[in-house]
Amino acid sequence: MTRDKVTSAEFRWVLLASLAVLLFASLPTLYAWHLADADHLFTGFVYNSEDGNSYIAKMRLGAEGEWLFHLPYTPEEHRGALVYTFYLLLGKIGGGLGLSLVLTYHLARLLLGLFLLLTVYAFAARFTPDLAIRRLAWALVAVGSGLGWLLMLLGLTPLLGAMPLDFWVPEAFVFLVLYNLPHLALAEGLLLWALLWTLDGFEQGSALPLLQAGLAAAGMTLVVPFYAGVLAAALGATWLALSLSRRRILWRQTGQVALVGAWVAPLVAYNAWLFTTNPAFREWTAQNTILSPHPLHYLLGYLPLLIPAIPGGVQALRRREREWLLPLAWVLIVPLLLYVPFTLQRRMIAGAQVPLALLAAAGLVGWFRQRTRAWRTWLLAWAAVAALSNVLLVSLSLVETGRRAMPAFRPAGEIAAIDRLARYAAPDDVVLSAYESGNLIPARARLRVFLGHGSETLHHQEKQEAVRRFFDPTTDDRWRQGLLAQYHIAWVLHGPAERGLGAWDPAAAPYLTRVYDERGYAIYRVLLLESRP
Repeated sequence: MTRDKVTSAEFRWVLLASLAVLLFASLPTLYAWHLADADHLFTGFVYNSEDGNSYIAKMRLGAEGEWLFHLPYTPEEHRGALVYTFYLLLGKIGGGLGLSLVLTYHLARLLLGLFLLLTVYAFAARFTPDLAIRRLAWALVAVGSGLGWLLMLLGLTPLLGAMPLDFWVPEAFVFLVLYNLPHLALAEGLLLWALLWTLDGFEQGSALPLLQAGLAAAGMTLVVPFYAGVLAAALGATWLALSLSRRRILWRQTGQVALVGAWVAPLVAYNAWLFTTNPAFREWTAQNTILSPHPLHYLLGYLPLLIPAIPGGVQALRRREREWLLPLAWVLIVPLLLYVPFTLQRRMIAGAQVPLALLAAAGLVGWFRQRTRAWRTWLLAWAAVAALSNVLLVSLSLVETGRRAMPAFRPAGEIAAIDRLARYAAPDDVVLSAYESGNLIPARARLRVFLGHGSETLHHQEKQEAVRRFFDPTTDDRWRQGLLAQYHIAWVLHGPAERGLGAWDPAAAPYLTRVYDERGYAIYRVLLLESRP
């Protein structure tokens, strides 16, 4: 393996470049905070705010003393579990420091994003001493994307039933992780370190790097359990490639991989047990199906990397550079992972951009350096084209943010009503509302909602129809009372979103009493609660 250390000059370069990328990724969020006023309150998320609110809700559980996770977006009682520990702990840290949960989230996004970007450079430096390849590989990961920008300009979105990967699959592109997802930044960084330290163990035959790899792998699995499958596939493919190159089974490396896996196995077993035996988590898993799109989407998403990665990989094979077997094997195994019979197929692309970018950088530098004196300009141009989708993403986010529209911004009246509800209600009381308000309520208060999240609300489709029916003026009152009793609903929120579902007036219901009514939002306490089913 290449042992060239990262010099202090290199470190300064990648540190400053990483900070610049993080600032660029944060522009829409900073702009939104700037635009917020007394009538338009910024929730903290300009991208995928529904999941963002759910992360804040998880942090709130941690901030209020919980160590086990409960689904706040469903009314069914269920046992807590050791999942989403990252956000529970992050909530405890933010609460302990006296910071708002949203600010804590974004500070974690920046710090862990920096950790990931520095790790990506360390990964590239491990395989080549060539400064140009190191920097280009890092750039292709940090700001690179696919041809989604071209599809959008041609009016071909959605294509084959899905949007381009560049704009919605954070496992596929690091920039989307930097944009909004601190837990994926931590998990992907730990994944890369687990691989690098395992390679150190292969080379040195000592226990320390394997201990480091095991700890990194365990931390990664605790944060994002399915990354254990990515790690196993990458290490397994590398072990097979090394065995084939040496034409024998490498028993020592087999034991070393098993040793790293031993750190992960109990966590994987726990998650398998939890999501098959806990009825609530089993239903959550059944609803959280994330299948791979048409293969053409992967091709278009990675074409700026795939084209130069082919000569980069061929060069490595011709020189018989065994130190490049990890990136080669990892890239080659990914297409198989993406279509295995598994409910989280699409997520198995996690981390693959890094080895693919390394191979692409080697191919690009080798090609242009031999053919033109202006090779650095050509490399910069290639990286710029690869970044166009992210430039478009940030630009469109800035335009959309300027409209101060929902769901990134919420009316002050809605926020005031939810905050007042938090003072009236007991912790974990169940609230019935439209989906839009239900998504925000657990992020603002220690409450559960009847409906509020696509996968974390159990039996989501049925509950969505039930909420529509609840606010329909033609619905029989006995049915409404039965629904309130069945799910032990204690409160009903009534605002513009609920009125949009139907003209029914809850003030006329004898089983509800109004306790708040300001700025278009009313809160009703449920008077009759029968025993739970």
